[in-house]
Amino acid sequence: MAMTRQERVNAQKKQYRINSVKQAFKDDTVILAKSISLLKDSTTGTVSDVLDDTTANQKDDVASLANKVNEILLALKTVGIVK
Repeated sequence: MAMTRQERVNAQKKQYRINSVKQAFKDDTVILAKSISLLKDSTTGTVSDVLDDTTANQKDDVASLANKVNEILLALKTVGIVK
């Protein structure tokens, strides 16, 4: 956990600049990278950027949500935050 400025002054420690999120997670021994599997979409729904409140489009909403979650997971895997 990051220290406040006053805590660093009191402990006479220097806070180093973080060059990248990937490096920060790699260097941090407290944060464990967890393996998270991608979601499988078996709804045969159509992926879109809109979630609506009609029951007729529930399959499309689930497909869209699964797709967005998978995009986020792939981005986190790319920078090494999750396995």
